[in-house]
Amino acid sequence: MTGAPMAEEVAFGRVDKLGLPLVLSVVAGWLVFVALAVFLIGGAVRDEAKRETAQRALSSAYALAAAVEARGPDAAGQQAVLTTFVGQTPGVMAARIVDAERRELAASTAAADVRDAPAPRALKPAEKQLYDRARALAAARIANEEASGPPQATARVVGDARAASATVLLGAALGQARTVELSFEGAAPERIAPSNVAPALAGLAIILLLLTAAPKRWRPIAALALLALTCAALTLTQASVHQDAAVARAEAAIGDTVDHVALVSQGLGGAQTPLDRTITGAEGSAVRAVARVAEDAAVGRSLAAAGLLALAIAAFGAFGWAARVAAAVREHRTAYIYIAPAMIGLILLSFFPFFYGLGLSFTNTTLLNQDQSIAQRFVGLENYAQILGDFDFWKGEAGKRALDYSNFYWTLGVTLLWTIANLIIGVGVGLALALALNTKGLKFAGVYRVLLILPWAVPSYITALAWKGMFHPQFGAANQLIQAFGGAPVAWFDSFFPSFMTGVITNGWLSFPFMMVVCLGALQSIDESLHEAAKIDGASAWQRFRHVTLPLLAPALLPAVVVSVVWTFNMFNVIYLVSAGQPGGSTEILITRAYKVAFEEYRYGYAAAYSAVIFAILLIYGWWQVRVTRAMEGER
Repeated sequence: MTGAPMAEEVAFGRVDKLGLPLVLSVVAGWLVFVALAVFLIGGAVRDEAKRETAQRALSSAYALAAAVEARGPDAAGQQAVLTTFVGQTPGVMAARIVDAERRELAASTAAADVRDAPAPRALKPAEKQLYDRARALAAARIANEEASGPPQATARVVGDARAASATVLLGAALGQARTVELSFEGAAPERIAPSNVAPALAGLAIILLLLTAAPKRWRPIAALALLALTCAALTLTQASVHQDAAVARAEAAIGDTVDHVALVSQGLGGAQTPLDRTITGAEGSAVRAVARVAEDAAVGRSLAAAGLLALAIAAFGAFGWAARVAAAVREHRTAYIYIAPAMIGLILLSFFPFFYGLGLSFTNTTLLNQDQSIAQRFVGLENYAQILGDFDFWKGEAGKRALDYSNFYWTLGVTLLWTIANLIIGVGVGLALALALNTKGLKFAGVYRVLLILPWAVPSYITALAWKGMFHPQFGAANQLIQAFGGAPVAWFDSFFPSFMTGVITNGWLSFPFMMVVCLGALQSIDESLHEAAKIDGASAWQRFRHVTLPLLAPALLPAVVVSVVWTFNMFNVIYLVSAGQPGGSTEILITRAYKVAFEEYRYGYAAAYSAVIFAILLIYGWWQVRVTRAMEGER
């Protein structure tokens, strides 16, 4: 009869001792929620201020582009247009014209340019960002014209979002290579009123008050329930109020934009702009703009996620998990101190970049929208669907169809072929040389070892550039040797197979020393008596190699093969520096394709998804290789 009460007391004994930890965990969770709520709402308010400024500045970008195009390519005339425009248009701080094809600054009113290096002039190395934006804007205009849509000017916010004013950098493409940019200063973003934080503090006080009336054994559950209810109430309230305010501000911004278009047109002598088709056209465009701002401004989902995080923190402390972790740290504090530097390094250099890239893969981030909020750029699995769902291996119209070398599955096939070919060469040549160097009585064995390790010791990019020079169609050593024996010179980079072989030969030269060193070390650890016993039993040289040498090499060779596969699969230097994917990107591998998507096409989100797919492929291979290795060890 007394067993049940005693068991119940033991079960809830720990809960009874959680008075202070319970209060601290609830306060910690609630503070996290409030801090995230203030951060999210403040960020949304600043984003709206930037969007309103960008909407007004967009009219200026279109008007300036129209005026520059009407003036023609005359440099002096373009400079005069920029000077007049900046002087007569409210909010415009500076304007410039960049010619990406000629790599020059055609005209500029920026103070630094006027003072130190007036236009027209060549772009400086430090102005590469101007060149990159010009190329990206020109590509966007070409794509837009192909889609038969209205002309687009791309808005991009630069500078500190916490500054007293929101500065917007706008760009509009002129033709295929020239762009016009302007810096536009808008109103200062609103600050969050202290009254928005007061309900949060009141909610915390109510939670702590109600907990004093709850039974001790149910306090953790009651605390989490109350915390969830108050987080949900504040989330719904703040999201609704914020969205209504966003719609009102968006409607006001649309009205200001219409007035600003008229002002800019008057300042340019009544010049017409393409804005009639975008902002000041049909009434439906204004309605769509309001809906877009309201959708972007909704922070309900973000606040809900912050509430779940607050609940997790509170539960971690309320049920004693935090106390157990703290006790384990105290008990093994010496071990944790020793591994702390390594863990900090891994978190900063490996885990954070990995998870940041993984998060980036769920967005459509490009060079021109990277300053938008994550909510605006989030596209879910769209990048992965585009990569893995592209089964169209051909491009072009009928009669002019050709293989699409940018297709993921073509690039994956080339990567697999590249990896297998290099693995066969690396392992085969390395093992053969190791067997030769392990021969008893071999003279000058030390000299041979040093010479054969040299390809591994030289930096890979130097080796890659040297081999690229040897494959030069006219002056390369490879064609000179072929011609010396009466052969015709080879156009190495004009077709797939020769171009692919240049990379295989170069990487084979780089990879065999590693395998040779691994195999030589394993061969020298094999007991010679095993070979002698097999020889006495009548085994041939091949039988001794197959049944004695190779099984004893496996424990050292298999991990080296795994590492070699990963290295070769991601061997960026050789492909990028030797063949550069020629011809037409047909010899690209996955890692070089991801690099070009990121830093030549400026599609950072798509490139991050590409990298995540590469990681998944190697993860699956590593898991399969570990299972195969364990199975082979079990058989032995």
